[in-house]
Amino acid sequence: MSAAFSETLKAEVKGLNFYYDHVQALKTIDLPIGEKRITALIGPSGCGKTTYLRCFNRMHDLYPGNRYEGEIVLYPDRLNIIDPKVDPIEVRMRISMVFQKPNPFPKTLYENVAYGLRVRGENRKGLLDEKVERALRQAALWEEVKDRVHDLAFNLSGGQQQRLCIARALPRIPRSCSLTNPPPRWIRQRPRRSKS
Repeated sequence: MSAAFSETLKAEVKGLNFYYDHVQALKTIDLPIGEKRITALIGPSGCGKTTYLRCFNRMHDLYPGNRYEGEIVLYPDRLNIIDPKVDPIEVRMRISMVFQKPNPFPKTLYENVAYGLRVRGENRKGLLDEKVERALRQAALWEEVKDRVHDLAFNLSGGQQQRLCIARALPRIPRSCSLTNPPPRWIRQRPRRSKS
């Protein structure tokens, strides 16, 4: 842990390098990530922000020739998620990704949100109903879709599809969630300032 960072860590990036075949895209990144904190990556287009975020979900593993060096450690388990011995599927179950362009599954709204729970073996209808509704509420979508949760996700507007993808990430209880670009509705909400 960095001496300048004294709060509880959720993750820590140590000496991260990433290569697309022989081209180095990320160079020696060290970054502590605090628990229950929002961490923003700001930089010009093409500087590596999305490449960096995709490392957290092991999405680069899908293409041959890509490789990681260094560590991305998740706490409290102290698990280096880019260790080749760590199953990328398990990493993806723990860390969700929501992309700038919405990518709903070709399923109903309900099945999009319930998907992660079903993958983990949860099939109890009552529990699925509860978690789907909670996730849609948390993503500020429930009131708009509560009467059509069994419609296809592609029938939603672009903004609604984006919020559906956020809702899909929530009921699995990921330990982290990476947004390549937060939805405009979230940007408009400013944090409250303390009066200290």
